[in-house]
Amino acid sequence: MVIKLDGDPIMEKMKELCETLLGQEAYKELRDSIDRFASDEPSLQQYERFMEEHQHLRRKEDADIELTSGEIARYEQEERALYDNDVIRKFLYAQREFGQLHDRISQYFTKTIELDRLPESGDLKKGDCGCGGSCGSGHGH
Repeated sequence: MVIKLDGDPIMEKMKELCETLLGQEAYKELRDSIDRFASDEPSLQQYERFMEEHQHLRRKEDADIELTSGEIARYEQEERALYDNDVIRKFLYAQREFGQLHDRISQYFTKTIELDRLPESGDLKKGDCGCGGSCGSGHGH
């Protein structure tokens, strides 16, 4: 016998959750930051170049090829330039905010099943995204 959860009431609550999100003024501002970035070609190109450089250096590190001090300095300069660009900085902030909310919701759901009860605040780890700190979500920025 196959046991299935009734997804309808859960999806109703999910709809309420998403309506609450969409109704927040902060949501609209964060969403605007993402839309502004998506339509700003110079910012998109700058971000893309940085991400390509990031991947290139990561591949070198993964292959145990030592990075030169010049490569590291150039990377750090390009990273600072991202945050100096208002459009990119606001996009990265919005991306982080939405990512953190997603992580909290996911963690709450996972903990509910793990604990077989609703989690209390002490059950939820602060700032833990389960990525080991290397998920690229702007930890430390």
